[in-house]
Amino acid sequence: MALTHNSPNTGESLKRSGNTGMTPQQLWKKGVEIYEQTHDFFQQFEGKSRRSMIVTESDTSKGAGHKITYKNMSGFYGRGKSGEEVFEDASDFEKLNTGQYELTVDFLRNSSRWTIRTEEEMGMRGELVNNIPQMLGEWMGREKTDRLFMMFNKKLGSGNYVYANGKGNADALVSADVLDWDEVIVLKTQMERMGGKGALMGKPKNGIALFRNNVIATSDALFSLELDPNFKQVMREATTRGQSNVLIEGGYTDVRGQAIRNYVPIDHDGAGPVGSPLNPKALIGEAIAAGTGAVTIKGGGNATYAAITNVDYFKHFPKFAYKWVQGDIYDISADDEFYVLAVNPPGGANGNKIAMFKVGTNNGNQLTTTERLAAAAAGAQAKTTVGEVQWDTGVWAGKHTETVEVGATLVLCNAKGVPMGHTLMLGAGAAVRGYGMWRNHRSGGKHNGDFVCESYITSVFGQAPRKDVTGRCPSAMRLTHAVQYAGLPIPNNIT
Repeated sequence: MALTHNSPNTGESLKRSGNTGMTPQQLWKKGVEIYEQTHDFFQQFEGKSRRSMIVTESDTSKGAGHKITYKNMSGFYGRGKSGEEVFEDASDFEKLNTGQYELTVDFLRNSSRWTIRTEEEMGMRGELVNNIPQMLGEWMGREKTDRLFMMFNKKLGSGNYVYANGKGNADALVSADVLDWDEVIVLKTQMERMGGKGALMGKPKNGIALFRNNVIATSDALFSLELDPNFKQVMREATTRGQSNVLIEGGYTDVRGQAIRNYVPIDHDGAGPVGSPLNPKALIGEAIAAGTGAVTIKGGGNATYAAITNVDYFKHFPKFAYKWVQGDIYDISADDEFYVLAVNPPGGANGNKIAMFKVGTNNGNQLTTTERLAAAAAGAQAKTTVGEVQWDTGVWAGKHTETVEVGATLVLCNAKGVPMGHTLMLGAGAAVRGYGMWRNHRSGGKHNGDFVCESYITSVFGQAPRKDVTGRCPSAMRLTHAVQYAGLPIPNNIT
């Protein structure tokens, strides 16, 4: 994607362009047009009640590195006494089985700097001042959402992570192992077995409290659910008729009392990661030629963004030391090497063709490969088989390439080449959010004779999964499944 710079819409530039029949006011659309962005997805689920999905607590005394401690206690499950039996020995009495877990809060900040000359150059004097604080607020919302998604990805117990169709690991998934009606029921059953309950989601017209487990999935993951015959039958036969029907409104009907929540990661136009922790994805910023040596995969979607080294385009992929707060960094030692597919954009000799790589290291900004799928084995990297995928055979016939173009889409896959993603089921008290002394505090300043302007946003907050006495997370489940990306010509019949 090429980056261009347009002349500001000033009176002089408009006069030079020959648009003498229109005034500057007619040609210049006042207001800054910002590409649609995602904000804090989980804010809608916050609440003080223990039945809220995201339980919040505010303590204005808390600052950097401070902890909020949560106490928990299990129920009584002993024998009890019958008839004339009496309580005599210490062992006859129920023990108070208590525990606790902690949430660490710390500073999260971002800022932007510009000059008065920049405002004049862009023809938007004063508008930067009004829009940058808003954009910083949107960044804060996205960052909170991202960190909570990554928390569900990395900090739950082993019993909270399952694979579609009962598969034992990610590499066993095939194209048919997608999110469907049956998988939602499996998640519900397993979560209820740990004691998970539906979250309070409001009150309908009759005044009765509405409790729901929430299935949170991306649009691409829900694509398979919408095609599921069981789900389509319910949509046709079990929903209300008329204008309020979910088919007309564009929503999703509940699956046996489980609410479907669509999370939409946007392929935005900024220098930052696309996709989400639920569907690791990136846009290639530097072309990759055929060869036999190690490949450095750069993100961003264009050469300008690919040259930026302090942006984590690959932070949702495995083997990245993700940082939640100071001192709380994901340990990558347990992560294996992983596989990715690079799908070229349409057009040209390599249009819609697919390259496959095995990745050994991920510093967030770049990936470094250990293997690359090629037509002939050569050197340390080029292999005719990577994982379980053989060059241009079976369902891959005519689809492979060794060349990756700028703008290609990179997705996480397993050893079979099946694109993978995750779906969450969250119930009451799935997580706790703690806020400290500042929450979305905006500040700013000017210096160098008021020529240089700065805006800042600061929050003190932290997030943690809610745990029971044994350390389990009873109100959260994560399903790993195949993803059929709409518009990407990846085979959907991999077995």
